[in-house]
Amino acid sequence: EDLLAVMGGLRFLTFEPGDIIVGDEEPGDSLFVISSGRVKAFVKGAEGRYHEAREMGEGDFFGEIALLHGKPRTATVTAAESCELLELERDTVASLAATRPRVREVLESFCNARVGAGS
Repeated sequence: EDLLAVMGGLRFLTFEPGDIIVGDEEPGDSLFVISSGRVKAFVKGAEGRYHEAREMGEGDFFGEIALLHGKPRTATVTAAESCELLELERDTVASLAATRPRVREVLESFCNARVGAGS
């Protein structure tokens, strides 16, 4: 039942190198899981210039900060190579977390680690 709920709330997306997946300051009501390829996250520094914060690959996810806190995206994420992503909407994550509290705990721990790292 949980699996069906998650699958119903998934969107499969593809991106090519250089495509912008999400932009900083955009509203964020979903998170993304990388099923193949690599992406790069860029954050804006105090001087107003973007710098690479991290690179992520298969199995990694991003977007949890905006999703959990209802704030705008904190980074611009671009495709570093052809990639396939699964997008989970806020309602799907909330529904899953309602029956599996550990889901929210894991997302919160990643969120806190990334915020603490400044990215």
